[in-house]
Amino acid sequence: MPQKRPHVLLKFFSLFSVVRGYNILLLAVAQYLAAIYMLDGSRSLSAVFFDYKLMLIVLSSATAIAAGYIINNFYDRKKDFINRPQKAMIDSMVSDRTKLLVVAITATLALGMASLVSYRALLFFGAYIVAMCLYSAFLRRFTILSNMVSSFLVVTPFLA
Repeated sequence: MPQKRPHVLLKFFSLFSVVRGYNILLLAVAQYLAAIYMLDGSRSLSAVFFDYKLMLIVLSSATAIAAGYIINNFYDRKKDFINRPQKAMIDSMVSDRTKLLVVAITATLALGMASLVSYRALLFFGAYIVAMCLYSAFLRRFTILSNMVSSFLVVTPFLA
């Protein structure tokens, strides 16, 4: 039994590397800072932090972006073995089947949380997830279009 734990722990860290958890955490902090300083300066900090709709939007953004990172990793795995072999070896500890299962779960969670906010949030995050899938599967092959779409996808969570 002790032999299994390090293996599972390595897979967890591999998945964390794939979803770039540190980037998602920074995005969540940036969304809260935008809500505090740019959107509604009249509300207190506690009112902003405990606003359940804002919390659901931030969590929906985080889970949708995690799904996007996994999808991107799935399509870029051959290129990553050439450009970043050490990171690619760590990322490959989790099977493609598991990655796709995690994508399905995180995308469903993102849409579920967005539906608790409003139908517009559900439509927004549904379109966002589809756009990330289209980018990873097809659009990244076209250099100029790829740069424009990826820039748009980076700032899109702030529009939520």
